[in-house]
Amino acid sequence: MASKACILLPFFMLLVVSSSAYPFKKKQYKPCKNLVLYFHDIIYNGHNKENATSAIVAAPDGANLTILAGQFHFGNIAVFDDPITLDNNLHSKPVGRAQGMYIYDTKNTFTAWLGFSFVLNSTEHQGTINFIGADPLMQKTRDISVVGGTGDFFMHRGVATLMTDSFEGEVYFRLRVDIKFYECW
Repeated sequence: MASKACILLPFFMLLVVSSSAYPFKKKQYKPCKNLVLYFHDIIYNGHNKENATSAIVAAPDGANLTILAGQFHFGNIAVFDDPITLDNNLHSKPVGRAQGMYIYDTKNTFTAWLGFSFVLNSTEHQGTINFIGADPLMQKTRDISVVGGTGDFFMHRGVATLMTDSFEGEVYFRLRVDIKFYECW
């Protein structure tokens, strides 16, 4: 009996040592597709209706819809239909449109919640890419989720890294969107 215990004890010790307390190296996922695009947002300010690509559609009580609210723009909701380009030039040929909304949702810092789609209609890409997530605007780069798509991007999922590439006051901003797909069908 004692000899069986002596044989089984090292076996159980080996089992304990090789358990989840010592995890295996995690698999590093590599993107199956990568895409970099720029979108250009020109917010309506009461004087630029010919060029505006976004507008405030809801504001805190007493605020108007042509000027972003003070105090971190809390409570403003804007919708947009912005051109998407392959480079950072607003006047480059658009490859699609960024359509959706952003909601300024924090009282103590500049943060927005984003929900939008890239609607691509070019010779290189056809379909939509859908995005959702929080955008802490004061960070240099921010990640939001790619939650799906259609056409060339059917059922794609991944991460989009946003970087404010340029801005002019509270009227114009340009975002560089580096999209990494980790699920491609």
